[in-house]
Amino acid sequence: MIKSNLNSVRPQSSAYQPGELIIRTKGGTSLQSGSVVEDLNAKVLDVFDSPGGLHKSESAGDFLHLKLPKGVSVEGALKSLAEDSRVEFAAPNHIYELPETAAQTVTPNDKGFSYLYGLHNEGQTGGTPDADIDAPEAWSIQRGRNQNHNGPIIAVIDTGVDYNHPDLKANMWTNPGEIPGDGIDNDRNGVVDDVHGYNAVDNNGDPMDRQSHGTHVAGTIGAQGDNGTGVVGVNQEANIMAIKIFDDSGRTNAAAIIRGIQYADKMGARVANNSWGGGAPNQGIQTAFADSSTFHLVAAGNDGKNNDTRPTYPANYDLPNIVTVAATDHNDQLANFSNYGGRTVDLAAPGVDIVSTVPGGKYSKMSGTSMATPHVTGAAGLIVSEFPNISNGELRSRLLDTVDQKSQLQGEVITGGRLNVANALS
Repeated sequence: MIKSNLNSVRPQSSAYQPGELIIRTKGGTSLQSGSVVEDLNAKVLDVFDSPGGLHKSESAGDFLHLKLPKGVSVEGALKSLAEDSRVEFAAPNHIYELPETAAQTVTPNDKGFSYLYGLHNEGQTGGTPDADIDAPEAWSIQRGRNQNHNGPIIAVIDTGVDYNHPDLKANMWTNPGEIPGDGIDNDRNGVVDDVHGYNAVDNNGDPMDRQSHGTHVAGTIGAQGDNGTGVVGVNQEANIMAIKIFDDSGRTNAAAIIRGIQYADKMGARVANNSWGGGAPNQGIQTAFADSSTFHLVAAGNDGKNNDTRPTYPANYDLPNIVTVAATDHNDQLANFSNYGGRTVDLAAPGVDIVSTVPGGKYSKMSGTSMATPHVTGAAGLIVSEFPNISNGELRSRLLDTVDQKSQLQGEVITGGRLNVANALS
């Protein structure tokens, strides 16, 4: 079992920020006199946007991040709120962490495409020819569209992205409403100088990745093609928005995750990659996904477990805008670390020994459902580039109904197959 270079985010399932809650009140409630917040003597740390702006629902209450007063425990507050008719739900502000990773560094030259068996497998890594997603065949139809060509925004909700990486910088989203470096929130979205995305951990406009996970994910989605440098993503041209939900030590909490999901939605991300997860559900995070109009691709997890019987989240949130991805190797075998589920995991994609970008202009080989998921996110980006008006339901169908059926995946994933992006575009 590959352990040293798995990249999937795991929460400490029982760990949460002391003295903090995520709550949503019921419609018709108020933050004024007689409110839940006043009765708790709590401080409002954040009023989450969703469902705000374009998605505001008059029937929804307030979506809040609260700080409890000294002496009030999270457990006690949750028990009290469970009986409060003004509260739709209340949840701890759970803590999540990335595991330590030991990636194998490689240095592709301009012919780095040969490393990418997941895109085009000729047996070059000792695997089975055509155990791949048929990327070259897809590129004869659509190579992707960057921001200069009004391409769909693809959010990477992760540890951030090295937006200066020579294989990524041409394909990074740039906020058209922001003037770089002036210290002003020009587009009035609540974030100053969010030029290439958002740091939801520190609530600022710099989503630089100093951990590596998010940059690796971004490279599989959209490393620039035909530039004589390194590798290439599923989208040779892309429009990548960086959203940093983990700090540089690989740690986060539910509130930061919610802010990240909401930023993607607010700023128009069409597709989002979520290569993180594990552990118990958090109703605040589930609500953020449910409120989002963005199409989310989610990693199944790296515990080698059946998600049907041992749920993990966000993979097991049963929502129409979420597709969950397992990992396969260069022989189209389910990776021995990959979670699976004949009722809960949608499809598989290559996720073993995947070479991609990492910070500092470098490249690395990593394994995990975290590496499988961006193959599907990249495919979704190509589909939306080809069919700009496609609905989430139609996008889901194109991804799931066109897989390459594999006997070894029957009963392991809902579709019984591995992603084929060429079929999805045809």
